[in-house]
Amino acid sequence: MKLNRASLADKAGWAAVGVELPQYDVEKMAETTKAAPTWVHFGAGNIFRAFTAAVLNDVLNSGKYDRGIVVAETFDYEIIDKAYAPYENLSLLVSLQSTGSVEKKVIASVTESLKADYQFEQQWARLVEIFRKPSLQMISFTITEKGYGV
Repeated sequence: MKLNRASLADKAGWAAVGVELPQYDVEKMAETTKAAPTWVHFGAGNIFRAFTAAVLNDVLNSGKYDRGIVVAETFDYEIIDKAYAPYENLSLLVSLQSTGSVEKKVIASVTESLKADYQFEQQWARLVEIFRKPSLQMISFTITEKGYGV
């Protein structure tokens, strides 16, 4: 299986390998978020994908919210190029449960991934555009222990 939005249509194929898919309309959620984003998160690494994005994915699955999250990276731009762009912002969360079983889920709550640096003109312009939108409600950060020291 290739991890991209088109592959999400193959529900039987994903089920055959034991992967849970989003239970919401990913395309509709992405369009709604692009037009009126409510949340930007800085720090696109593993902690964000495994926790913050996964929790929002669960909320989207519940039907209690209709917007995804825009993630912006300020330091390691390879994350955007290698972990987000090739997979259309989808990720695969694999977690070992206390029972010893393995849970696998496609996380689709990230709608855009941007390099937060003005040298990447188009991405910077999009980030500025998002920050000017009246729909924006929350900005969050993943900070490592080194960041807390600063």
